Amino acid sequence: MLVPPLPADVDWEGLSSLATAPSALHALLRNSSVVLDVPVSVMGQPPLLFAASMYDEDMAILILSQRQRLHVDVNAVDNHGFTALHYAADADAVDLVRALLQCADIDLHATSEDLSVLGHVESGGRTPLHLAVIRGNLAIVQMLVDHDPTVLVDLDWDENSAAHLAQLHGRSSIEQFLWTRCSNKAQWPSLSTVGLDELRRTQQTAAAARYTASLSVPPTLDRVHVLRNILTPDECNFVVHALTAHTDRVGWQTKRHTAYPTTDLPSYSLPHIDVWMQAKLRNRLFPAIQAAYGLPPTALLSFRDLFYVKYEKVEASATVQNSLGLHCDGSILSFNVLLNRRDAFVGGGTYFAATNSTVHIEQGDAAVHSGRVVHGAAPVEAGKRLILVAFLNVRQRRKKE
Repeated sequence: MLVPPLPADVDWEGLSSLATAPSALHALLRNSSVVLDVPVSVMGQPPLLFAASMYDEDMAILILSQRQRLHVDVNAVDNHGFTALHYAADADAVDLVRALLQCADIDLHATSEDLSVLGHVESGGRTPLHLAVIRGNLAIVQMLVDHDPTVLVDLDWDENSAAHLAQLHGRSSIEQFLWTRCSNKAQWPSLSTVGLDELRRTQQTAAAARYTASLSVPPTLDRVHVLRNILTPDECNFVVHALTAHTDRVGWQTKRHTAYPTTDLPSYSLPHIDVWMQAKLRNRLFPAIQAAYGLPPTALLSFRDLFYVKYEKVEASATVQNSLGLHCDGSILSFNVLLNRRDAFVGGGTYFAATNSTVHIEQGDAAVHSGRVVHGAAPVEAGKRLILVAFLNVRQRRKKE
């Protein structure tokens, strides 16, 4: 058996849909007889991170109370670099912050990424304390500092400490509290009230430039690599069979990616193989990617998105997608793995504008490239091409990780 069956008594399919995930998760949490030795995913996210990101404080606290029978990673990070503690601090969720701080392995130093929201860049490098200061929540600031005073020296990517942010955002009560906890008052930041607006503008300009620079192709990642035999033919055929059975029943999705829509299906929609597939890719493909691009040992790869895509040529049909126009991905690295046999279709492959060339791979191979390069899916002229696509985050592993 290629893939071990998932434990019974869990609505795995319900956990894969936004419409049913909250109720399916509540049912799992209420059923105290279920003890799981496999990770649970809720729409591709760990349950705690899902609940925290939905600002469901009660559910998040309930999940924490079930750590003895569920896999709960309190430091799981999403695509924005946010942990559950970030979301709790950002939502003024005092009770959830208190519950998270009771976990011995909680990390108060995890940092966010730069985030562009409606043309404004929220600076990255921020810890939960930074967010609590910006929100002006003194109670949460006190809890975080009392738990680990070393967070006071953490700087965001604008070189702001918690004290700097308190002054920048006019949080006088928090500034007074932080002053009492400052061990070296000679180094206390003293920002001119007159210059605060100018400093905010300067930092926003720098953050915007930093974010724009992050969208360019790093010189070390400008090559396309074909990595062979990542999945065996039997593994590919197994996935194709499961994928076909599911999509024959419920269909494919076409609206997940708005700018350049694909006919696709999230990997978490096939929960019985999602954990297995991610483990295979982490164990086989990730080390090969790190070697191919010469990434340092501190580079930590993670899935930003993982989904199946279908390109198919159907005569006299304007609705069946057989290609994808030139675009860039929202990822540092991307890859696609061919799932069906190369002779199942004519044409296809990944086209790269910079080299005016199309890369073709065989079943089980992976084509890996920077998500920032301009590329597209070459037209399938006959048959059907099935691929597994991933967008990857590349973060620097900190010492605690």
